[in-house]
Amino acid sequence: MNGFTKLALLACLGLAVTIAPRAAVADAVSARLDALERENAALRARLIRLETSKAARPQLHPAHLNSAAPPAVPRAPAADSMAAAYRHAGEPRPVAPRFELSGSLSFLQPGAGNLEYGTLTNPLPLVTPHWNNQSLKPNFAPSFTLGARYMPSEANDIQLNWTHLNSTANDSFFASPTEMVGPPYLIGPESALYKNGSGTVKTRFDAVNLDVGHTFCADCAFQMRAFGGVTAARIGQTLSGLFESPGGAASSGYTNNSLFTGAGPRLGLKGQYGIGDFQFIGEVAAAALVGTSQSRIDYTTLSPAFGLSNQYLASPDATRVVPSIDARLATAYTFAPNSLGLFKVEAGYKAAVYFDAVNAYAVTQVPTGLTLPPVGIYLATQQHLLSNYTNHGPYVTASWAFW
Repeated sequence: MNGFTKLALLACLGLAVTIAPRAAVADAVSARLDALERENAALRARLIRLETSKAARPQLHPAHLNSAAPPAVPRAPAADSMAAAYRHAGEPRPVAPRFELSGSLSFLQPGAGNLEYGTLTNPLPLVTPHWNNQSLKPNFAPSFTLGARYMPSEANDIQLNWTHLNSTANDSFFASPTEMVGPPYLIGPESALYKNGSGTVKTRFDAVNLDVGHTFCADCAFQMRAFGGVTAARIGQTLSGLFESPGGAASSGYTNNSLFTGAGPRLGLKGQYGIGDFQFIGEVAAAALVGTSQSRIDYTTLSPAFGLSNQYLASPDATRVVPSIDARLATAYTFAPNSLGLFKVEAGYKAAVYFDAVNAYAVTQVPTGLTLPPVGIYLATQQHLLSNYTNHGPYVTASWAFW
């Protein structure tokens, strides 16, 4: 082996020794880079899971981090809309339609224009007698209203309610020895023996309203709801008077029965203004009811000589149109919405009038009887009387809206 060959072998050996460590280092660096890439991928996946879990959990105020109690839910706004309430509370708005159930307790005073049931007569001096009519004054009586409401959208709704009232009022008056009492149609010498008078009026009222409404600007503080639908009402009145001699040996009395049943269209407007959790409400509606009117008056006369006599004056059923107006003013408070729905309490005053709904026929002239006390009623003329029916009074309503 010559010198040149030895030199070449030594050079190759040195180069191999130099390259071998560098290749090992490159392999180690590549393996480390692969490990770092896998760690970064794992960290990114963990970060995504943490962000998703955080978004699913409710956000707590720092003041509540050390408290076991959950944070309070903000109060609902004044708007009647469920969507507005949840938007104010910062919660997601429910997309399903909602229902509302309500119940009201009212104290209503019924009234009519025919509640004068008897007359107190002072016949002296004989040439100038004078008369004082006596009237029944019904008190406020408890009544109730039940309602249901369906809201397919924020601005539209359908509602149904029923109001029921049953009331009774009594009164009486007495004559002095120089006076006498009697029914309005018998206040002459025939009633000279009658000294005690009493009267009763019974009122029965039912009304059902079904309407469809649209609320303008359902998310605003001031809302206007226009509605229209149908209404049905049943108005009954029984008015009676009894006039007796001391001891009850002689008496004269009557009972007038009136009943109207009808239905018709109803239109109205409701305005509502909200301040915080409170709402101020005003509503008015008008209707025209077409139905049947019935009336009958029964007379009873008790005479010591002839006993008890029963008579009546009846009229055929008639078709009538009865206009009506009802209105209310109220203040409401809406509680904070929760998982069960929305609860609201409303208090106010309402009134209604049904024009010429009370129907009666009355005798206006009765010839003087041949016997005293009289043994019956003998009419000469009669008159058809129409009176308005009214009711008014305070009320309180609790409603629960849910979905």
